[in-house]
Amino acid sequence: MPDKLYMHHNAYSIPRWRFMYWLLCDSRLPLNIQQRLLLGPNTQTSVMWSGTLTVLVLTLIALSRHPAPLFWLWFLATLAISGYRAGLHYHVKRQWRWRIVTPADQIYLANLLWSTTTGLGTALCLLSGDPVLQVLAIPSMVALASAAAAFSHGTPRYAMLQVLLLDLPLKLAVPFQPEPWFWVFVLQGPFFWMGLHMMIHSLYDMSTQALLGEYHSQRQAILDPLTELFNREGWFREALTIRGPGRVPLPVSLLFSDLDGFKHVNDTYGHMIGDDLLRDIASAMSEALRSDDILARWGGDEFVILLPGISPEASRTVAQRLIDTTADIGRTYPGIGLSIGLVHCQNWRGMDRNRLERLVAQADQSLYRAKRQGKGCFQELTEQV
Repeated sequence: MPDKLYMHHNAYSIPRWRFMYWLLCDSRLPLNIQQRLLLGPNTQTSVMWSGTLTVLVLTLIALSRHPAPLFWLWFLATLAISGYRAGLHYHVKRQWRWRIVTPADQIYLANLLWSTTTGLGTALCLLSGDPVLQVLAIPSMVALASAAAAFSHGTPRYAMLQVLLLDLPLKLAVPFQPEPWFWVFVLQGPFFWMGLHMMIHSLYDMSTQALLGEYHSQRQAILDPLTELFNREGWFREALTIRGPGRVPLPVSLLFSDLDGFKHVNDTYGHMIGDDLLRDIASAMSEALRSDDILARWGGDEFVILLPGISPEASRTVAQRLIDTTADIGRTYPGIGLSIGLVHCQNWRGMDRNRLERLVAQADQSLYRAKRQGKGCFQELTEQV
């Protein structure tokens, strides 16, 4: 649950197709870091336009010098794929800004199709025998392959596939040339690929180490070390990122809970058993909540939960479920129960830190009412603005 905090900012959707996921992601890394590494192939608008215009100019030069069917086919394929790629690129960036799920697989596939047509087109330039096209095609391919390697280094498999799609067709066209000196271009190919491979992995290692360091540092700042739930500050930061769709009111309920009998467990069995109890409670609460609910250890044996987009009736059901779940744990830890203060917010929109702190204080008041009612129950009220 705490990893949600990192998934709201600068995050592109993870590919859904199995091959694309293998090509672009590393399942050993936390999800938010995988998303951050996907920024390279997505956000470099200037690089995309530079490569697109370079290839379009090359196709126009080739077409003006050799208006043959194959060059027409290359020009039309490049024009169609580049247009689709540019439109998809801006569509994805707009969805990214609004934090909407992006069509990840399509944009990566479009990039690979563009690399394929570009590689085949430069091979066609070499096969044409036209020295002007040959001189233009080779350095253009080298520049495009190097740019792909540099800006997609966060996705090394994907970057190397782009490099091969751009470069390999040109190498395969060399045996069909009468000029033997072109074989030098083939012989240096493995060294070129190895150099790019080493550069990609060096940049990838530096990026992942930096992101992992930031990730663990941020987790330590927002997590309770005992239960690995949000701590108080982490809960506030996460809660204030909530945004509902459209402009309709967004109902929210807040639960402030406190364990009954926790002091007795600590005094009787010791603090290590008390720590085990808190971990068991945290785990049971997490399993009883939705993925969108925000749970934090507030301090001691207090837990605070935010239930976004929920009706008062449904929040009462959640409160009772948590009480029943804790009662089940009480069979292992005799005397343990749960009291809950519940406050309903009719519209979350416009929520800020001060208002949220007042909401927590009102839930705390409801909790004390539940304690006075005999514990093991919940009391509720509606937000007092």
